[in-house]
Amino acid sequence: MKRFAIALLIAVVLPACLFAANRGIFDFTVGATASTSYSIDDIQTGEIKKFTIDAVRFGADVETKIAFISVDGKIFYDQANKGISGLVSANIAADIFFVRIKAGLGYQYIYNFESKTFYFGNALNGGYATKFADFKKANFDVNVGVDFLLGPVTVGAYATLPTETSIANGKWKELFSAIGQNWKYAKLGATVGFALF
Repeated sequence: MKRFAIALLIAVVLPACLFAANRGIFDFTVGATASTSYSIDDIQTGEIKKFTIDAVRFGADVETKIAFISVDGKIFYDQANKGISGLVSANIAADIFFVRIKAGLGYQYIYNFESKTFYFGNALNGGYATKFADFKKANFDVNVGVDFLLGPVTVGAYATLPTETSIANGKWKELFSAIGQNWKYAKLGATVGFALF
């Protein structure tokens, strides 16, 4: 049994170290991503049983990581909002063997093709902006994710949840409590990427 445990440990740890070592201190990854407009609460209450393809967003994902900081941008074709939408976030990211864990803050955005309106932030208590000059009043979204670093290929899952924290209202102390309170509003997604550098 002891030999089996050692063999299993070597079989898991050795490839993990090799995969992680391929990434280095700088990482630039591009790929595809998919997300849904259904929240965790919709799943728990059974609302997802009314699933339609319009609730799924498909798009592209670009991420740059230097040491422990990553900047991630997602853009979707959004049928439900008749336009494009996405999220731009700055994250703390840690690579542990072949797993990358990341968490950070960002802004979601939507551009509607029909009305030609653009806004970013989220709608909690009107926490969004339509002009970049008003970015201070836009609410942040929390972005958390886990990626599996399989050589140059990345396969991951993430969740985005809204908060009522913005630069203007300064509710920084409420940020962590908001994560717990607003978790039911989190939207889930998945991504597949390829490391170019």
